[in-house]
Amino acid sequence: MGERQRRSADRGAEQTILLCAMIGAAQITWGAVVPALPLYVAVVHAPVAVLGPLLAAFAIGRVLGNVPAGLLLRRWDPRAMLWVSLSALALVTIATAFASDLSVVFALRLVAGILGGAAVTVGFAVVLAGAPDDRRGRVVSIATVVQMGAGAVGALLGGAAVSAAGPRAAFVVGALPVVLVLTWELVRPARGYWAALRGDGIAAAPASPPARGGSPSGLLAALAAVSFALFFARFAAEQGLIPVLAYDSASLDPLGLGAALAAGTVLSMAALPLVGRIVDRGARLAVLLPATAASALVLIAFGLLSEPGAFAASVVAYGVATSMANVVPGVVTAEAFPGRRAGGAVGLTRTAGDVGAAVGPLLVFWLADLATPAVALAAVAVVLVVAVAALVLVLPRRTA
Repeated sequence: MGERQRRSADRGAEQTILLCAMIGAAQITWGAVVPALPLYVAVVHAPVAVLGPLLAAFAIGRVLGNVPAGLLLRRWDPRAMLWVSLSALALVTIATAFASDLSVVFALRLVAGILGGAAVTVGFAVVLAGAPDDRRGRVVSIATVVQMGAGAVGALLGGAAVSAAGPRAAFVVGALPVVLVLTWELVRPARGYWAALRGDGIAAAPASPPARGGSPSGLLAALAAVSFALFFARFAAEQGLIPVLAYDSASLDPLGLGAALAAGTVLSMAALPLVGRIVDRGARLAVLLPATAASALVLIAFGLLSEPGAFAASVVAYGVATSMANVVPGVVTAEAFPGRRAGGAVGLTRTAGDVGAAVGPLLVFWLADLATPAVALAAVAVVLVVAVAALVLVLPRRTA
């Protein structure tokens, strides 16, 4: 077995899941505190009105942390960077549980955002750069599945902690998964991934063939646009306007909506490994275009549906379609920006996504008030389609 094949074999399922779990643990630290924050502000004797700025402080921190972390990955050891950012994130999250001064709380949430953004950016860059060429689609699909699971686990842990011991406990409990995954990595290091970024020539590998009528910078801009659009749609529609319509227009109750969202998550987690295999066989547009078209059509349908069963089925279909659309951009990023170059690309695209998450709900609810919810959802669909179309125009020629 050659050196390249040996390293590919080293990057097996356990190491892939470990790296993805490190990313997921970072996300749990902020997912776990979501149920606690409305009660936590009262504990620190602050009005509920500060909840918005407190959430914004964390989001601003994520934006500030993404790109610098990705660029530093070219110079610093990726394992050390991930260990430092995750360890510091856990400590800052725990420290927030014991803070009592509001200015200190704001500072800690800002720092947590910076560290969380850095950890996720570095983790994703390592996953993309170190994934074996013949299994990159499956690796990206595993990362997506773990992300989805992390969101559910975070909310569950936080809610249980608040119920059992109060809002401060959610910060402590939310940091525990970080400790667990770092212990796992210490005992069974992800050696194959670390070796792939250890200056053995992979970092200097050439990018993918020139884009169709474009350049690497054009491709990066298109990938950032897709990231913006996907986050824009997720926060503006899936977590914003769609739940409102589910209750107001389709007469779904919280249990029905929750069941539909859970079903979409479960089906996505079941489908993504198959999607990853299809992408590994060379498919790109054959996955991206149908998934995008389905997402856009379902978005438009949400504004027209009023029957509860049809609305719930559309929630499931939308969850699966958007999850499938997420796989191809990650694979294209790894192919076009190999090795440590993936750090800067991931940092930029994640920053674009965070901006989309911030402005999406504001713009969509404003448009829904100005016109109708159907018009607002159609606008989200247009943003998604235009961004993906821009990516298709600059994809490498060999993409199929």
